[in-house]
Amino acid sequence: MEEAQTRKKYIIPRPRNLYNFCVALFVAFGSLSYGYASSISAAFIGIPEWYSYMGLVQGSPYSDSIIGVINCIYSIGGVFGCIYNMWSAEYFGRKRSIQMACVLAVFAAALMTGSVDIPMFVVSRLIMGFAIGVLVTLVPLYQSEVSPAESRGLMVGLHGVLIGLSYSLTGFVSYACSFSPNISFQWRFPLAVQALWPGILFIGMFFLPYSPRWLLSQGREEEAWNTTKRLHANKKDPEDTYAQAEFRQMKEQINFEREHDSVGFLAQARLAFSRRSFRKRLALGFLVQAGNQFTGALVVNNYQTTFYNGLGITGRLPLLLVGCFNFVTVPGNLINGFLVDHIGRRKFVITGCASLCVILSVEAALTARFAETGSTNKVGLGFGVAFIFLFPVFYSICLDATMYLIPAEIFPMIIRSFGISFSIMGQWVATTILLGAAPTAFANIGHNFWIVLIVCGAVYGCLVYLFLPETKGKTLEEISIIFGDPVGLTEVEHFTKDQHEENDEEERREHAPNEKHGQPERRRA
Repeated sequence: MEEAQTRKKYIIPRPRNLYNFCVALFVAFGSLSYGYASSISAAFIGIPEWYSYMGLVQGSPYSDSIIGVINCIYSIGGVFGCIYNMWSAEYFGRKRSIQMACVLAVFAAALMTGSVDIPMFVVSRLIMGFAIGVLVTLVPLYQSEVSPAESRGLMVGLHGVLIGLSYSLTGFVSYACSFSPNISFQWRFPLAVQALWPGILFIGMFFLPYSPRWLLSQGREEEAWNTTKRLHANKKDPEDTYAQAEFRQMKEQINFEREHDSVGFLAQARLAFSRRSFRKRLALGFLVQAGNQFTGALVVNNYQTTFYNGLGITGRLPLLLVGCFNFVTVPGNLINGFLVDHIGRRKFVITGCASLCVILSVEAALTARFAETGSTNKVGLGFGVAFIFLFPVFYSICLDATMYLIPAEIFPMIIRSFGISFSIMGQWVATTILLGAAPTAFANIGHNFWIVLIVCGAVYGCLVYLFLPETKGKTLEEISIIFGDPVGLTEVEHFTKDQHEENDEEERREHAPNEKHGQPERRRA
């Protein structure tokens, strides 16, 4: 009984110190930038005044194609941002690359806010997509490299939490602005808010450390050690035993990889495709990112105002529903962050795929029965809205944060920036296809487009079940063992286990000071 209670305490991971948690949390302002910029189209495509200003007729085939281009060009920019990041993250480092992307995002937001026609708006979306492509790659990469193994799911999970929060902010800000008598303000101010999050992150990054793994790869060993020691300091570990073990493992692994391979952007690209185990990681990273999008996540999010209109909800209310819809993802991502290190990545992804397939199946049936027939049945239309809201519940709990956690941890240091950039490029490729096609697809084949997404989600879940290994509880270096690559040291995991056992024994003695204790059991090596 006592052993079961001890294990239960660690279902929710504990960061080693407040500084480590705050570093991972603050860099997630880049996640706010991604989420807000990615969902802003759900706001302006629901504002009739935006169509009028841009010379469009809401609901016309031409307007649908323009909306598709606006969303598609943003995703194309994200693809190029990921490609650029493959070089930038190594040459400038994670920290400086994040800051450069922030500057570009602020410029794009200003250009979009001041747009006077569709061509100017499209160019601004392309630039914003490029900047966000860099940020959405680097935030989970940076978080994973500053996090201890036992709480990495929680740390990288903050990325998903802030994305969900920013999605909801898009709806709430747009809804509030819709009451303004200034028609231009109704859609320009929500666009201007895009500059706020990268502006804050740019300034704050001056006070955040460089990634210790990147510092080691650059030969800055003393700085890397000081950073690692500060990130992993803990009052129950006054001699920094954990930090020493992880630092030694990082150093040995990087030295081992350098002895057997070359380094640099072009070398990373060549190495990534030259070794079978690396190719498998690339395929899995790309699969997770693209597969998550093919469940219909951004399609549902970006076009939900259109769905609400089809279900009989018009006016300002769809904008408010956008905010409520996305706010559901905040507690969902928190649940994911608390539990993913205990339950595991595979179970979350497979459960999410199965759940979303069921939800979209019901939504497709309700759309065909009520929305597409012009029905006035309020019960049927209400259930259509309810199942739209069920989507973010299961997506955020099972898939949202997990899709960034998996690519952030499966790549060895020597190809990590290339591997994560290549993986997240899968997200942008998928959204380019889906968001570009969605307006025309819904107009021409209606609920059958849901069926396409259901099939894609089912295939994705099957592929994860067959090929994705479980990585919970492993250091970034030890994960290489799962893929059959050699690793220099593996003592961090053993230390973590021993430290928890020692902490448990200490806590038991504190709570039972008068209890007689026998000789402690000898720990297994």
